[in-house]
Amino acid sequence: MRAGTENVAGIVGLGRAIELVANRKSQIVNRVEKLRDKLINGVLKISGVQLTGHPEKRVPHIASFVVEGAEGESMLLLLDQEGIAASSGSACTSRLLEPSHVLTSMGISAELAHGSLRFSLGKHTTEEEIDYLLEKLPGIVERLRKMAPK
Repeated sequence: MRAGTENVAGIVGLGRAIELVANRKSQIVNRVEKLRDKLINGVLKISGVQLTGHPEKRVPHIASFVVEGAEGESMLLLLDQEGIAASSGSACTSRLLEPSHVLTSMGISAELAHGSLRFSLGKHTTEEEIDYLLEKLPGIVERLRKMAPK
């Protein structure tokens, strides 16, 4: 809030910014959804991986999985070494070592929930980045499964 005359230039600028976003929103959402679907289809080719959440009714920019036999934090470290950013668990438990209450309330066991992996996409995400992830992730999962206690 400011005293005096309304900030006409600011109001006009905000209106124009909203117009620009609104005109491109569906185009951006469609592009991100296609990348997300490519990511989901590729990750699900790894055995012992399941998608969390509804398979179709989901936000366009998030893909979340649980990976059997691999700890989420370990996957994050190895992905980071490859230059890939990801998260483990749900967004509301990203700093906790306990399994996500969101995932366990969905019926996912605590053990499996420890192997959660979440990817966020945005308007700047490229198909090449998705391809790179899909190239690196299977080897990381295999490596961690070999190291895991039986």
